[in-house]
Amino acid sequence: MKHTLLATTALVAMTGAAAAEVTITATARVGLRTTEGTAAVAANADREFSTLSAAAVTHLNELEAVYNGSDAISTGTVGTAGGTGFVAGTDSGLVSNAATLATVAATAADLRELDNIINNIELDILVNDDLIFATNSGSTADQDDIEDLVNPNQIALASAQAIRAEMVSGESVAVAAVADSTDAVNRVRVSFGMSGETDSGIAYGASIRADNSAVGASGTGGSQYVSGAFGKVKMGDLGGADKDAAGHLAGVGLTGLGDHNEITYQAADHNVGYEYTASGLTFGYSQNTAVKTGSNSAMGLAYSGDMGGATISVGVGQSKLNTSTQTTMSASVSSGGLTLMAITSSNDNGTTAAVDGVAMLINDAAAIAAGADASDDNTAYVTETDAINHADLDSTGVSISYAMDSFTVTAFTMTESMVGEEDADFTGLGFAYDMGGVSLKAGVVDNDDQQIIDFGLSFSF
Repeated sequence: MKHTLLATTALVAMTGAAAAEVTITATARVGLRTTEGTAAVAANADREFSTLSAAAVTHLNELEAVYNGSDAISTGTVGTAGGTGFVAGTDSGLVSNAATLATVAATAADLRELDNIINNIELDILVNDDLIFATNSGSTADQDDIEDLVNPNQIALASAQAIRAEMVSGESVAVAAVADSTDAVNRVRVSFGMSGETDSGIAYGASIRADNSAVGASGTGGSQYVSGAFGKVKMGDLGGADKDAAGHLAGVGLTGLGDHNEITYQAADHNVGYEYTASGLTFGYSQNTAVKTGSNSAMGLAYSGDMGGATISVGVGQSKLNTSTQTTMSASVSSGGLTLMAITSSNDNGTTAAVDGVAMLINDAAAIAAGADASDDNTAYVTETDAINHADLDSTGVSISYAMDSFTVTAFTMTESMVGEEDADFTGLGFAYDMGGVSLKAGVVDNDDQQIIDFGLSFSF
């Protein structure tokens, strides 16, 4: 419950305006949150090595020629032998002849040599971070002409990392253990609400919180609306029309404990919306005007009404963002103090377009080693890929809440599934006791086998 901290009603003495109201409300919380630590995870030794594309092999030869400790970019000069900060290779060259890596899978020794090259590049970046060549002339460029500058070390690093990803898969590094931790959780928020209505029956209003009022330093945070018989037009921090229709499961705890009761809506950044309501049925549409190309829209349809003494609500929404389509459906029933809700959402995560491998490191490795400046052909190697259809992310969950007098208990469970990955399961249990302006809240969540607990006091002003 929120209590009015300050409310003013101003009768506006002008034609067409009947009344306007400004209210200020505030919330705050104090409490503790405990997060269970995680065990150490050993490195995955079940890695698999692959052959390289012809473009990657060409690129790898150039990398080895320039960065394997004999010919290397060093202090302001290209091709100086034994450049400062370099580590000599553990091998004279790649163990497998680089040219054969297009037909023969790499080995652990090949990976070790490539990692040595990556190490050399990173060291050279630290020593010679100011080494920059002009991309459109044969001499050092004016520092002000920044769009025409290129650092070949940065290009080489991106190239080597792309080749490494193509060379080995299934590899993981060791992860250190994390200890349990208990932290203070406190926050205060002040909200401003404004509403009014003209003599002709058009309602208008806005809302903003103190912590988002500085967005753009021009009052563009918060949200605004105008409504009437034509429906409701909204702008600002809206989310999407699919979220407005389908919503979220009930959450637990003082802080939300990760908010795993909530669906991740891809239309969360929408800033323009419209909705129309008649006979309990609401239609909504929204989009983000900052997105200028590709699909970018969300629609939602929701119904709420009484049935045999219970309130029934159903919502369905769909959003399209570039090549991704997300569809969400929910249903809830409330009777007395009991509320049950179920939700399901599926996002196909779209398609990644094919990428052609780029085979040039710094134009011509031999010329660079001989002391030539870089040219405008400086591009990093990019692994060639086919168009990728990403696996669906499916989220399904239910929640139950029961309120009796001032006491409310809530529980939820949510499962997220994706092909090729283990399911992630989240469950939560919590309670709240309203003492009149102050509520005692506590919750515990199983965050996919990690336990998080919080408790404390929530204030409403």
